[in-house]
Amino acid sequence: MNFVDPWQWWREKLAGAAVEMNPDNPHAGFYRMPEKAFYGSRKTYTPVAYWPGENGSLNCRVGDEDIGPEKGQGLWARVGNNPVSETAYRDVAERGLPWPDEHELVPMGPGHNLPPEDESFEGLRDAIEPLAKEALQRIEGPPIASQDEADQIANLADRLSELWKKADQVRSDERRPHDEMCKEIQKKWSPLLVAAESYRNLKYKLLTPWLKKLETAQQQQAEAAAAAGAPPAAGTRRPRAGTRGKAMSLKSSKRAEIVDWVLCLDFFKESPEIKTALQDLANRGVRAGITIPGTKVVEESQAV
Repeated sequence: MNFVDPWQWWREKLAGAAVEMNPDNPHAGFYRMPEKAFYGSRKTYTPVAYWPGENGSLNCRVGDEDIGPEKGQGLWARVGNNPVSETAYRDVAERGLPWPDEHELVPMGPGHNLPPEDESFEGLRDAIEPLAKEALQRIEGPPIASQDEADQIANLADRLSELWKKADQVRSDERRPHDEMCKEIQKKWSPLLVAAESYRNLKYKLLTPWLKKLETAQQQQAEAAAAAGAPPAAGTRRPRAGTRGKAMSLKSSKRAEIVDWVLCLDFFKESPEIKTALQDLANRGVRAGITIPGTKVVEESQAV
C-alpha cells in the first residue's frame, strides 16, 4: 500500500515548486490569509493551518479559532498561494511574534482598531524620519541575502512611499490657499504689467530705428570729414534719446547665425549639453520603436 503524504503539496509549494493550485482542493499545511480592513488600507495576514481530520477531511484553524473543514475549504482560494513555514506560523499564531518578512518599523499586524494616523507636519515627520534613517542604513549596507530580507525592505519602501504620498498631499492642501491667493494677485496685476510692458515695443519699433538712423548719419559725417581732410569733430558722443532717468542709446551684442549645421554640430559634439540632448532624443526614439543609427537598445529593469 502506497503512503500518501498529506503535507507534500504544502512542502513543495513552500519550496517554490510549480505545483498546481486548485481553488477547491485544500492541502494540509501552514499558510497565511491576506486581508484588508477597508479599500486602500494596508494588507495584513492572519495565520491559517490545515491538518488531516477524520474520513479524509481537513481541519482548519484561522488565527486562534477552529472553523472546521467546510469553512476551511471556502477560504482555501485566498490562502493556498501563501504558504509559510511551521516555525513562522507558530511564532505568529501561538507566540504573538511578527511574520519573519515583517519589517520591525513597518508592522503588518492587524490595524483595524488603530486610531487614524496623525497627518500633521509633526506627525508625518515623526513617522518618516526613523524610516528614512533605516532606509539610508539599508542602502549603504550589504546586498539583500534572503527572501525575507527582500520582503522587509520592500515593505519599508512601500511604507515610505505611502508616507510620501500623504506628506505631498498635506503639503499641497496647506499650499492651496496660498496658490489661490497668488493666482488672484497675478490676475490683478497681469493686465497692468502687460500695459506697462509696451515700453519694449517703444524701444524695439521706434527708438532703435531712430538711434540707428542717427548713428548712420554720424558715421557718414565722420567719413565725409575724413575724406575732406578735416579733423574729427570734438566732443562727439553716441546718439541718445531721453532727457529724464536713464538716457537710451544703442548697445551692441552678438549672436550666431548657423550657416552649416553639420560643421557646427561637429564643433560642439563633445559638449556635455549636446551629449545630454542627444541621449534624450535617442531615449525617446527607442521608446517609440525607432531604429537610430549609432545606438543599441538596452533593456533595464527596476523595482516598481
